Amino acid sequence: HEVQLYAIKQILEDDNDGILVYVAPTKALVNQIAAEVQARFSKTFNNMPGKSVWAIHTRDYRINNPTGCQVLITVPHILQIMLLAPSNAESWSPR
Repeated sequence: HEVQLYAIKQILEDDNDGILVYVAPTKALVNQIAAEVQARFSKTFNNMPGKSVWAIHTRDYRINNPTGCQVLITVPHILQIMLLAPSNAESWSPR
């Protein structure tokens, strides 16, 4: 668990473009991890609309912008869709 938190911290400190994808096996765990990330990490993105520290993307809902966050918390099926969607080929997937 500490390794995951360290990786999140590094992504946020390095720059505003890096992304860490946390793939949780269940939606319940997605919510738990998102709550912990929200409680532990914050960052200001000056003049960067749509950017956020974290986002949730599951089949049922999205919180924040999944393509504009630095820590994406999702489930395996949604990550697969995001990586393979043609609309993400130039914007999100290369990150």
